[in-house]
Amino acid sequence: MIYAVAEDGTKIRPSYSGQRAKCPGCDGDVVARCGRIVIDHWAHLSGVECDSWSESMSLWHLNWQVYLIGQGADVEAKIEKDGKMHKADARMKSGLIVELQHSHLSVEEIEERESFYEKMVWVFDARRAFSRKRLDLRPGDNRYTFRWKHPRKSIAFAKCPVRLDLGGGKIFQLKKMYPDPPCGGYGKLVEIPELAFECYDDA
Repeated sequence: MIYAVAEDGTKIRPSYSGQRAKCPGCDGDVVARCGRIVIDHWAHLSGVECDSWSESMSLWHLNWQVYLIGQGADVEAKIEKDGKMHKADARMKSGLIVELQHSHLSVEEIEERESFYEKMVWVFDARRAFSRKRLDLRPGDNRYTFRWKHPRKSIAFAKCPVRLDLGGGKIFQLKKMYPDPPCGGYGKLVEIPELAFECYDDA
């Protein structure tokens, strides 16, 4: 996580390795991990993450959270529901949750998160597939179609809006994805400055 809680109750970023603070989710002790190899982040002293949905912090994840902070988002927002707690990657001012996903998720995991957050948007890291031309976009009338070799098929089962990060500031707003081979579908290509997460119904 990139934020922890200082003794005075303020949210802070890590400044140096070994710095101590509290987890905003479980109030447990966390320690700063900083260096030239790892992304500066906070880790639980117990070695056990309090949120089972958390994944390792990556530069991709961090860059997205910094961008969303600039759009007014509350990152690593604590969400409690039905006696459960999860830390959303970002919560916009409207209450819309933005879930950033670098690693693979099963269909069941996608359904579980959508049920918990309800009003949310996915951002999946598709940079490698796009750069290696496994994800091929084809311009058409008012939309792009695509073919995807070795796709993340579970994405097709998401019911909430999906954005694919293609890298270089390009975002593909997925409208429809057919998981059966040859996997394909259609959507809209936008640049990051045009991306508006406050508009939920544009998918």
